[in-house]
Amino acid sequence: MSDANDCVWYVGQAANLKNRWMGRTHHRYPQLIRSNRKLCHRIYWQEFPSYSLDERERYYIDLFRPELNGCKVKKYLPKQPQVEREIKRLLKVLNKLTTLFPVIRSVVVGEYEDSDGTTCFLICININGEQIIYNSMRKRYASEVRKAWSIYKSYCGKDEQLYSQAWVSTYNLGGYKFEFIIVDWEFFDYFTNNSDARTRYIGEAELNGVKVKALKDFSIFDELSLAEESTYTNSEGKKSLTSVAYINYRRPILRCIVSTIE
Repeated sequence: MSDANDCVWYVGQAANLKNRWMGRTHHRYPQLIRSNRKLCHRIYWQEFPSYSLDERERYYIDLFRPELNGCKVKKYLPKQPQVEREIKRLLKVLNKLTTLFPVIRSVVVGEYEDSDGTTCFLICININGEQIIYNSMRKRYASEVRKAWSIYKSYCGKDEQLYSQAWVSTYNLGGYKFEFIIVDWEFFDYFTNNSDARTRYIGEAELNGVKVKALKDFSIFDELSLAEESTYTNSEGKKSLTSVAYINYRRPILRCIVSTIE
């Protein structure tokens, strides 16, 4: 059971799904019906042999970490800080594999500490993930979430007279920042079509309670030789910097999170 924002609230099993959720007999019904108008709950299901239901239920609970599994049944849904819940939702969505992204959808490049002592996580997403970030920035009923977003601009150590700034969508949560940057399709296609590269460069880690894909070796950017500047210039005649320029700018202080978080 998830909502319109792809936040997973509950995972369960049923020998007969229709009978299980028909009417008001399900023990979670009082909780979910009160918030349905606002959250637009949806039921997703997958068929398994009856003997494997317990095992598959535990698998998906561990995978999605639903808000309601493991907590007492109350009249209202638990109220959690919106800012914390939103970044957790984003990380889940951006790591959810689909038919379009069957292998990898986003990857955490690494972490670094900025001049203020804030821990920053640098996350690469594809162009399709930009809409997910855009929607989060403009959530209609979540002012706290909108305020958590900011746009960081950087010349990436380049000549300010020749280059325009790179823009980085940043989500602020306490002493942490989550920086989302869009990288070229070539980056994700390389891992999708090259299992040896995935083994060498991609690992798994846990970030904010969510399992994520993360780089184990930054030399991938040397191997692919992705461009730091685009072919476009702005109205002032300055060259546009790509997200790779920002990655290379931060690279000397970046640390892999595969070993530091696991």
